[in-house]
Amino acid sequence: MRKKFFTLCLMVAVTLGAYAGNGDQFFTVNGGFLFNSTLNGTLGYERELSYSDALELLGEIGGRWHDADGGTTFKTDYYWGGGILYKKSLKRYKNASLRLRFGPECGAHTGDWFFAVEGGLEFNLVFPNRVQLSVVQKNQVGFIHGDTFRNGLLIGIRVPI
Repeated sequence: MRKKFFTLCLMVAVTLGAYAGNGDQFFTVNGGFLFNSTLNGTLGYERELSYSDALELLGEIGGRWHDADGGTTFKTDYYWGGGILYKKSLKRYKNASLRLRFGPECGAHTGDWFFAVEGGLEFNLVFPNRVQLSVVQKNQVGFIHGDTFRNGLLIGIRVPI
């Protein structure tokens, strides 16, 4: 009887402190292409919440390329910005997750300020060392400037802190 009681107490003590990713923190780096001839790069800090949801604070920079006389240029059509995204967990797999991401962003587009709303999906694949491969489908609707829609695909990594 004492062995069973001791085993039960040990199991309770071990499992009380166990959690699945609650409070984990990541540094994220993503890059990719957006529609209409745009390169995009993002850096972010992510903190996981309960039930595999997360908040991400991010900064992004991008540029639309145009074919100039004899070459390609990024100098005339660039943007930078930042925002905060809430990532709602849709599905958890054994070593992967699928999330819905949405939130506000603001920044500047060729000198004019903008406000945008971002939404999309994120698929994360977890490696044994906890580093994650991230594939992001991004939809951004901007206000106040001429570059209204940015849609595309980003690929990146999430490194645990």
